[in-house]
Amino acid sequence: MLEIDKVLIFDLWGDYAHFRRGYTTTSPLTYPFPSRTTLAGILAAILGFQRDSYYEYFRKHNSAFALQILKPIKKIRINLNLIDTKTGFYLWDNKGQRTQIPFEFLKDAKYRVYVWIKDKEIFNDLKDLIRNHKSFYTPYLGISECIANFNVFKGGIFDIERKKATKETEVHSIIKKDSGKIKIEPKKKYGLIKVPGFMDKDRVVSEYIEFFYEEEGKPLLISEGEYYNIKGENVNIIFF
Repeated sequence: MLEIDKVLIFDLWGDYAHFRRGYTTTSPLTYPFPSRTTLAGILAAILGFQRDSYYEYFRKHNSAFALQILKPIKKIRINLNLIDTKTGFYLWDNKGQRTQIPFEFLKDAKYRVYVWIKDKEIFNDLKDLIRNHKSFYTPYLGISECIANFNVFKGGIFDIERKKATKETEVHSIIKKDSGKIKIEPKKKYGLIKVPGFMDKDRVVSEYIEFFYEEEGKPLLISEGEYYNIKGENVNIIFF
């Protein structure tokens, strides 16, 4: 069990987002929220880590994330022109080899990210960068066309306390399928989805994670399971 006592909280949003589902090809679909691998990549961009150099800092034993949906999940389709790079990288030098493909995007996506990193130096560097709204590389929501913005939540660093649900408790984050017993409530839109959890050095997904979520960002009600309380905020989260 991870010994987590403090968490960094910041908001992450953008006009558009596309977290591609790897099994879709001709008409790419999007996940409703960034996966753990995507969040690690966003933090790596802010910290200035080189591509494929950061996976060891975001393993099960040395990091933890939680994610809260702040705006209702809204999907749209936009046709994008893709070019055949084998015949040229520029439209004027591409011999007409381009194809129009409908992409599924999230519109006005916004999330609250909770992160803990065991390495104190990296954790403090990330805290300072987010507090000052700085990053080494431009963060984006899934693909480079979807530029992301971010802002620290209040002071950024909060004390947290691990608790066990002994009665029905609201959890404000998405929930791993095996982390708690969900109580279904009327007038809520529930979803269950499997997303990438961890990658190896060859960028191959080594583990997937299944999540429950509420499409409008409303809290989920659990009757069993462990969760963390953000002290002073009356917010409950479950890490993954």
